[in-house]
Amino acid sequence: LMRMHTPPPSPPRERNGHAKSTACPYDNISHRVIDGRQIDVGLCNVDEIGLRNFVVVVMRELELSMGAKVEFNMNSNAHMTTWNDVFLAEKCYTTVLGISTRRYRCFSFTHEPAKRVTYLVLEEENKRSSRWLPEFGFKVMVVCYYNAAKQVTAVDVEYDQLGFLLNCFGIAQAHRWFSRTVATPAVVQWARLYTASGVV
Repeated sequence: LMRMHTPPPSPPRERNGHAKSTACPYDNISHRVIDGRQIDVGLCNVDEIGLRNFVVVVMRELELSMGAKVEFNMNSNAHMTTWNDVFLAEKCYTTVLGISTRRYRCFSFTHEPAKRVTYLVLEEENKRSSRWLPEFGFKVMVVCYYNAAKQVTAVDVEYDQLGFLLNCFGIAQAHRWFSRTVATPAVVQWARLYTASGVV
């Protein structure tokens, strides 16, 4: 299987997180067994411009590698099978949606060695290609699966797709105002009347 040009894991002193624990190959802040499952929570400090740069650095922090192939599932709505397709898709849709620069940040991760899975939350800062479009931040949940060779085989990405599109089109604030001041009070009032009716 062809491998991507991913830098090898950095020595402990060169990593972005805290000093590496001797009990586990990650920068642990917690190492516990919960319900029979080993859970490791690690620190990192990844701050990169562009998705490709972010993925490469995150892989180094997690001491994982990338093959050319990957089962990439985005919100169960898009499915890609190579990293090159993932990077191409991100480049195309950000351009179409008026995003000029994306800054990705990640500060910690949760790892389950027995399942060969890592969970992390990344933060995005999206700069716009037009001054008429507002910049916005976003948070994304990422789940990485890997094999015995510590090569990532699958990635699940989960995020608020509606919220992302509303931000891209510059109408997220109007949507939040309507939800907060009109829709939510109306639903709460309906719930009170419904409960008072004795049906619930």
